Amino acid sequence: MATSTALIVIAGMAVVTFLTRVPLVLLAARRLRLPRALDHVLEQIPIAAFAAIVFPAVLQPHGETDITASNLYLYAAAATVAVALVVRRGILVPIVVGVTVAIALRGLT
Repeated sequence: MATSTALIVIAGMAVVTFLTRVPLVLLAARRLRLPRALDHVLEQIPIAAFAAIVFPAVLQPHGETDITASNLYLYAAAATVAVALVVRRGILVPIVVGVTVAIALRGLT
């Protein structure tokens, strides 16, 4: 790609990024209250992003879908979900349990 084309692409991405953030900045400046449903959806975005990272790693550890008993990451994920359902507060304890189970299972096999 030529330098001038790269600079045009970078400038275009900067403009698009800027334009997608301006409405939120304006809303924050006016201290407007968002509708309750929209506020709830926006609260779920970090969870969805985390799931988008974790699920492929658990279900496709070697690049191909592996939903068999030999996939140790499934056991670690199940332990993580079980602890998350019991603890119900915060995500740190379930993550620590999941990582610990994954490391222990890898060490045993």
